Amino acid sequence: MIKKFLLLILAFIAMIILFCGIHYAIVVHFKLSENPLIIPKIYLIIGLITLMIIQMGCFVKVKFPEYVGFAFMAGMIAKMAVVLALVVVNQEIKSNVMQLMISYFVILLAEVLIFIRLINLKLKKV
Repeated sequence: MIKKFLLLILAFIAMIILFCGIHYAIVVHFKLSENPLIIPKIYLIIGLITLMIIQMGCFVKVKFPEYVGFAFMAGMIAKMAVVLALVVVNQEIKSNVMQLMISYFVILLAEVLIFIRLINLKLKKV
């Protein structure tokens, strides 16, 4: 059971690293931002928040498997609030809102894919 959860988390981390690398390469190649080094920081912040949401989803899957979708929705709303707070507070992110939105939705796509796999995961009854 733990092995399945670890594989989901490793798949998520691999997707985020891949997406971050592609996004960073595109921004640097086309000079879309004055500060392209903000992109890995954004992916790190949003990725860590999402990783905590995935861990919460794994816990909910073990205790209450029928409520994993609700855990996803609650985590998504909380993550959205944190990202909006980052835009308001941090001037560096405020000047790169487009990069923030792209990274937010790319990580959201990865989160949806992981939660679909988590919902479809069959656990053995002990």
